[in-house]
Amino acid sequence: MYNINYLKLHGDKNKMNTFIHRLRSDFNTQIKLVQLVNLIVSVAGLAYMFATASWGYGLIALVTFLIFGIIGANVGLHRYFSHRTFKVSRPVEIFLAVMGTLTTLGSIISWVAIHRYHHQHADTLEDPHSPRHIGWWKAYTYQWNRANISRKYIRDVASDPVITFLHRHFFKVVLTYVVVLAIINPWLVVFAYCIPATGCLNGVAAVTVIGHIHGYRTYETSDTARNSWIATIFSLGEGWHNNHHAHGYKWKQGEKWWEIDPPSWVIRMIKQ
Repeated sequence: MYNINYLKLHGDKNKMNTFIHRLRSDFNTQIKLVQLVNLIVSVAGLAYMFATASWGYGLIALVTFLIFGIIGANVGLHRYFSHRTFKVSRPVEIFLAVMGTLTTLGSIISWVAIHRYHHQHADTLEDPHSPRHIGWWKAYTYQWNRANISRKYIRDVASDPVITFLHRHFFKVVLTYVVVLAIINPWLVVFAYCIPATGCLNGVAAVTVIGHIHGYRTYETSDTARNSWIATIFSLGEGWHNNHHAHGYKWKQGEKWWEIDPPSWVIRMIKQ
């Protein structure tokens, strides 16, 4: 993991270029290893839950997944940090940053870089995770192509001291949360971290793949993004993908009455 200094990084082209390179190499590999461990532990945990009828733990996993997925991933990483579709107070911004980090989908800086790049090159050969070009299996399992991402995609987030702190100490922040859970009850590590984080990972994969191959198109866009109720269920509200690709600046993605959009409910309460 690359320990950047945000003040030097902001004004040094060479440091920024090195940082971008590291985002798509060792840092990415380390996160994938953590995600793999989370997946294995999640499967074992779910098997234990069903075998012992531990439905209380299942409820904990569900509630935590809703918090991680809707607030951390959808509202935080996606609609706020990546697209800046609304404004919040600084305390709320920091809360979203921490929750986004705990999803273990990647640091805010790395996630924003890939996502903004994807939107600019959606479904072209430069898109790192287009199922049209790399196949649905590789896109779903995060075997994405490497991309030469310019520093312009992360200037705003890389200049924020809190966000760069969470990047430099990404694994420490996640580990601190895991340790606290373990002290309270070791099973919480499984049901209040591993399963919710794996659920978030699956949600993003669902939008990446299902959101481009299933559903209907309200708008004619240059990509294959579709509005998919299946992707919406898995991602907790991000499946109205055609709407989003047509109007990426909007914080509300569900437009028709049946396009249920839980993240927009949260945004409506916290935006300024």
